[in-house]
Amino acid sequence: MITMGRHILHLRFDLPAEPDAELPERLRRLLEGITPRVQMIEPNMAVVDLTGALPYWKLLLGLRGCGVTLLEGASLGAGR
Repeated sequence: MITMGRHILHLRFDLPAEPDAELPERLRRLLEGITPRVQMIEPNMAVVDLTGALPYWKLLLGLRGCGVTLLEGASLGAGR
């Protein structure tokens, strides 16, 4: 049996000094469009578990063979 580690993304948002009261909820809904496993820690921080979503996004975006590397503990980004 092959086991896969967790892929957790820690996010900190650079919000305006006086953000719209609904902005944290809108950010949460945006993140839930990627994966349902979202935890808002404060209005400007979130933890997202990408483990179950990665195979879907790899397939959808065709990331295999396009030069984008997924690293343990790192987020998706353009290859460096």
